[in-house]
Amino acid sequence: MEKDEINRLIKAVRSGKARDFSQLVREFGLQVRAFVHSRVQNRADAEDIAQQVFISAYKGLDKFDTSKSFEAWLIGIAKNRVLMHFRTSDRRQSAHERFREECLTRIGADLDEVEETRTAERIAALMDCVEKLPERMRRVVRARLRGEAGQAIADTLNITRNALYMISLRANNNLRDCVAQRLP
Repeated sequence: MEKDEINRLIKAVRSGKARDFSQLVREFGLQVRAFVHSRVQNRADAEDIAQQVFISAYKGLDKFDTSKSFEAWLIGIAKNRVLMHFRTSDRRQSAHERFREECLTRIGADLDEVEETRTAERIAALMDCVEKLPERMRRVVRARLRGEAGQAIADTLNITRNALYMISLRANNNLRDCVAQRLP
């Protein structure tokens, strides 16, 4: 688009023909988006910033000097918007990290103590429930806890892998129900 055509569109927008601005967006949208995308990795953020560039340009069109390059002016706005994006995202990130660290400092020790107690209770309940399983199920669970391979367990018990799978499934269901009943 020639400079005269750009200036004609700017003059029309300034006089109240806001729809003519869409032609400027179509003409320079690719350059602005390419500039922003080359600096901002997150696609959604880059698209938002590019949109903000054109909103700022529209609002500030009265300040644009038509003897200058419109594209350079848009890229200048884009540079400022990208910088603002990085400043605010850095501030948000820093504030978020500080908040997280403070929370962890304040409640971390209490959470660790509760988790240790809870884990110990669960293990004790699980071991009690294992002892209540029928003999064959108990043998399968203990072998699995020792890390024995499925085929080795099946061979020891003189059963098929499918039978072992079914015994394991039933044992897991029984253990889950038993532990759930024991713990609030």
